Amino acid sequence: MDFIAPLIFVILAAIVVAGGLAVVLLPRITGSALSMGLSFLGMAGLFALLGAETIAFFQVLIYVGAITVLILYGVMLTGVAPAGADRRLFFQKQAGWALVPLKFVGVVATVFALSFQSNVVQQPGGDLEPLANAVFRDYAFPFEVASVLLLAAMIGAIALVKRGDD
Repeated sequence: MDFIAPLIFVILAAIVVAGGLAVVLLPRITGSALSMGLSFLGMAGLFALLGAETIAFFQVLIYVGAITVLILYGVMLTGVAPAGADRRLFFQKQAGWALVPLKFVGVVATVFALSFQSNVVQQPGGDLEPLANAVFRDYAFPFEVASVLLLAAMIGAIALVKRGDD
């Protein structure tokens, strides 16, 4: 059973790296935004694996929930560029030169990661139960009110932007 935690770590790290690569390499920005959300979910899993349930919870709540949705709505409400426009950004033309420092940082990070030893023992439990009680009992109503207000603001923004399309 000693191999399960490292196996989960490798799977979550692969999700984070694949999501990050997809953010950069996918041609459509909506796919990039969704890949960013997947990468954020992988990071939340890594935090949970470390025993930091609170940080994992906030990672999902803030980054996956709020930031990814904000970017998706920003993309949806932004005008589309003309079909013939050059969409390549300056840094996307520098891919060959970017491999030089990337390889250096990758080698240094790999050497550092392989030389790291830790004797920390993870304790079961943590602080997730008090946090869950606070969010879903004490502050459930204000949380839902904020959700409804944000939903109304989002619908209003969509209505204002789409009104000009008629």
